[in-house]
Amino acid sequence: MDPVSRVDNKIVTTLALTVVFAVLAVACGTDAGSGGAVPRVVASDRVYTIDDLTGAGAKTVKDYDVEDLPGATAVWKSVFNKLDYEARFYPTHDDAVAQGTSYADSVTGDDAVVTGDDILWDEGKRDRRKCSRAAETPHSSCTYSARYLEYVIRGNMILFCEGNESSDAFANCGNLLALIDPA
Repeated sequence: MDPVSRVDNKIVTTLALTVVFAVLAVACGTDAGSGGAVPRVVASDRVYTIDDLTGAGAKTVKDYDVEDLPGATAVWKSVFNKLDYEARFYPTHDDAVAQGTSYADSVTGDDAVVTGDDILWDEGKRDRRKCSRAAETPHSSCTYSARYLEYVIRGNMILFCEGNESSDAFANCGNLLALIDPA
């Protein structure tokens, strides 16, 4: 097997395993990483749109081209309470989980891929990273890290949330979601 085919097989295998684990997490009702405060995935037949976020007070900043993001119908960058969010919309909840989870995992958390050739979706890639550097250092010494440490899936929407720590990001997701879906 040639080296390119071997790499392609590894990518397909990784994506397939990610989808399987995400589906199992949903099926078992597990909370994939939020420590119980905000569940990562909540199955719902509700179809969210950007109007749900703007109705809750979020301001839209950018509407991304989704041609190269499998299954997505729309992606928006928005700001709420001076924090950045990205909302990806899919036709259904199952589509969001099956087609969006691996892409969401790749750009969130401490091991996020936000620079280089391994980024899965290039559109808006600069908006998904932040520059971290020591005080009084030049831009050239910038270390890029993920802007969105966490994401949640609600119905057909994947919502990426900014925060300094994972728990902050989940709390920020929860704050915005509480305005969209009050209990």
